[in-house]
Formats: sequence, structure tokens, C-alpha cells
Amino acid sequence: MFYRVCGMKKYMTVLFCAVFLVLAGSACRQHDYHTLVVKVPEMRNQACVRRIAVALWSSPALKKKGYHPKRKNEVVPVVYLLSESVSFDIAKREVTVTYDSLLTADKNIEFLIAKAGFKANDIPADPKAAAALPPECRR
Repeated sequence: MFYRVCGMKKYMTVLFCAVFLVLAGSACRQHDYHTLVVKVPEMRNQACVRRIAVALWSSPALKKKGYHPKRKNEVVPVVYLLSESVSFDIAKREVTVTYDSLLTADKNIEFLIAKAGFKANDIPADPKAAAALPPECRR
């Protein structure tokens, strides 16, 4: 049987559909955190750790503590660079990174470290950045 939907029923049906679509769309975006261990043979001390931390800071996929620089070239305090997403093991020369895989891939994390001048797993270091490293971080 076919019948016409009156004004109020039509309004409620459209409202219900809109609410359903909004809730369904917001539930689809989940975080998918992965952990990556990057071997960095040149990481020997805190100066190297700071350089790697600064390089990783630019990744939007890492959880960062509540610090937002006001200028692009602002020096970020070390306390904020060492977030809960990144841990450094100087003895093993490893960087453990927890990242949102929906925002970046593991190779992008490795490329950030390589761009800072360090070899990251099988990604070679950027030659210009490696030449600019402090002497204690070079081979």
C-alpha cells in the first residue's frame, strides 16, 4: 500500500537519517597504532637523540605532549620532544616509535630519521645532513 508521508513524519525521517549518517561517519575514523623499531647505528649519545627527536617531531602521526610551537623555526623544549610515542635505547642503538598507521607509513618514519643524517634500518642517511652532524654522531 502506498501512502503519503505527512510533514512531521517526513521531517522526523530526514532528521533520523541525518543523525545516523553523522554518527556512522564519525565511528569509522579509528586510530590504528603500530610500533616500529628502527636501528640507528650512528646514535651514540644525547646529541644524536635530540637530532632524531627533532626530526620525528614533524610527523603528524605521533602523539605529542601539549606543546604547539608558535613559529615554524621555534626551538622545541626537549621535554616535549621525548613524547610517549618515541623511546630511545642508546645501548642497543634503537629508536622505538609508536605511530598512527592511518596517518603515515613505517617507511616515512625511517625517511624522517634518514633525512636527519642517520641511517635508519635499510634507508641510507642523507649525505648533506650526515655531514652537518656533530662529530660525536659521525662514524
